[in-house]
This record gives sequence, structure tokens and C-alpha cells, in this order.
Amino acid sequence: MADFQTAVAITLQNEGGFFHNMVTGEIVNHGITLTFVQSSGYKPDGDEAFIQNLSVGEASAIYQTYFWNRYFMGSIGDQSLANKVFDLTVNMGPAALKLLQSAVNAGGGQCAVDGVLGPISIAQINALDPVQLLAGFKQLAAQRYQQIAANNAQVAGDLTGWLSRLNS
Repeated sequence: MADFQTAVAITLQNEGGFFHNMVTGEIVNHGITLTFVQSSGYKPDGDEAFIQNLSVGEASAIYQTYFWNRYFMGSIGDQSLANKVFDLTVNMGPAALKLLQSAVNAGGGQCAVDGVLGPISIAQINALDPVQLLAGFKQLAAQRYQQIAANNAQVAGDLTGWLSRLNS
């Protein structure tokens, strides 16, 4: 099954360090946003200083609890697929899981498109050719990114970076 440390190393590299986006107001470090730590219950009273001082170790622990374990990503049999599913779930939220399930269905599998990687979804994911499934997943993710950019001028400038991340 897939290894968390391998996946999180890629995501941490993609996410980078501290950033305060003056356009959106988002405050982020290692990909962890202030909004997330407050709304998830991890640190409801978190502030900009908390995010600025967030260590790689603490960010990794948050990712493991709130993404990897929560969505059973370690049950994905192929490491490359798990890496990309994890990275895109961090980047676009649980909508990425629905894209994965849609890719499963398009690739000949059958599972509900509900954003829950339960036993049926995991079995279907692992039954398909991982290279083909990854390609289909990436294609759907690219379409989703393009749709987000087309519908929100505030983040349209992020499209090139999102697509670069997707194809890395």
C-alpha cells in the first residue's frame, strides 16, 4: 500500500513556505491555511503568527490526520497514483476524490462519485491499471482547474501553476 512519507514530501515541495496572498487574503505555510486550521478544529484560535511559525513536522502531522488517514489514501495500491491523489486533494480539497471516482468509472470500474474512498472505491481503484487511471484522473483535474480559472478571475492567474503541479 502507499506510503505517506513519500506522498507528503512531494506535496510539501509543491506547497512551499509561508505566504500571505494579498489578492485573496489567504495566509498559508507548507500548504496549511489559516482558514483550514480554524475551521477544521485543529486550532480554532489560530492566527497569522501560528501559521507563520508552523513547522514542517506539524504540517505533516496535519496532512496525515486530516487528509491521508481521513480519506484512506494509504489503501491505494500504486504509490504514484496515491501521491497525485494526495497532492491534488490538498490543493483542491475533497473534490479531487470525486474526480478520482469519476476516472474510475470512465476507466471501466464502478463506484459512487461521492468523495468517499470507502472499500468499494478503494477496491475499484486498485483493480484498474494505475497508469491509465492516473492519466484519466489528471485529465479530469486539468478540466476542473480550467473551469475554476474560467469562473473566478481572482484565481485565474493560478492556472499555469496548477497545471504545472498537476503534470509534475
